[in-house]
Amino acid sequence: MEYNENQNNDRGMAINPYQSPMYNYGSSIIYLTNPEQELFKMELALRNQILDKDGEIKTLGNPILNDEGIGLVIGATQGLVNQITIMSSLDTKKEIYPLINHVGDTLIKLLMLKSKSYELDTNNKDYIMSLFYSFAFICMKRAVSDGLSDKKFWRGSVTEVHNQTSQEKKPGLLGRLWNK
Repeated sequence: MEYNENQNNDRGMAINPYQSPMYNYGSSIIYLTNPEQELFKMELALRNQILDKDGEIKTLGNPILNDEGIGLVIGATQGLVNQITIMSSLDTKKEIYPLINHVGDTLIKLLMLKSKSYELDTNNKDYIMSLFYSFAFICMKRAVSDGLSDKKFWRGSVTEVHNQTSQEKKPGLLGRLWNK
């Protein structure tokens, strides 16, 4: 069988390893830490839409908020879910929880005060806040200095090998004479 570099296996995956997305983008820290796709998914959820397997956006019903409200929620989330946060070094208790809670409280107040102008059904407030907290917390958890963070991944994997060989020292001529 002749090798064709554009050939795919039965699952549609490229057989040629150089066509693999990880080969092309795996070493790009910008690509791997970019949260834009996750923010896009959050926007789709707020608009009550999904992305089908063909890449087409399908609307499932009425949006949870109008465009102004969606902009507010995405903007508040974007303040925490970004590449700078991911590559930071944050402590969970001292920095992450207070920051998420502060932004979350501000978002709750704005949603309560402007629910009519955002065309928000009060039954959806919990859903919006769970979206915000889940996206923000997972992103910020990547910045924890003690956890499995991206910084440790980029530092690389180092295996330290120690070889210990024991060599018996043979006494020299003077040592042999001395020990007799």
